[in-house]
Amino acid sequence: MSKHKQQKVMEEKEQENPTCAAQPSVEAEPTPDYYDQYVRLAADFENFRKRTEREKAALLAYGKREFAVKMLPMYEVLLRQQENMHPAKEKEVPNEVKQLQDGMRMILSELDKAFKSEGITKMDVLKKPYDPSTQEVVAMIPSKKEEDGLVLEEVQMGFMIDGQILRPARVVVGQCSEEGK
Repeated sequence: MSKHKQQKVMEEKEQENPTCAAQPSVEAEPTPDYYDQYVRLAADFENFRKRTEREKAALLAYGKREFAVKMLPMYEVLLRQQENMHPAKEKEVPNEVKQLQDGMRMILSELDKAFKSEGITKMDVLKKPYDPSTQEVVAMIPSKKEEDGLVLEEVQMGFMIDGQILRPARVVVGQCSEEGK
């Protein structure tokens, strides 16, 4: 049969049975499911957005941590110098030295505010039991029985950031001799 005759036969069948026209032919290509593709694409995009937000937060935290580590030596020097300034002796020092001390206190105050706002705190370790998770032992010195295992000296200050160790404290720990026990 020629194509023209085949087409006429098909038209006649469609007129006789209208439901045949509505049914897709077996040879026709399946239509793509656009909704399913849309749902998958939306889910992929949402996962991408969440992952980039996590990565961004991790990068910011890493940058904050690295900057804080660089600032800690300067901060520690200022804290140690503040401990060495005695209010009773300030009456004896010249006016220029008093001004320098006041300036140092203001700088330290601003650093304290900045560190607190970023969640950075100094560890308090003196006269407390040695904690290997937050401290490094630099030396052990003979001590009295009641000071056995206690931190007697802080060689380098330790700091925490948001509850995690930023820099461990380096300490000297007391050790009671066998004879003293």
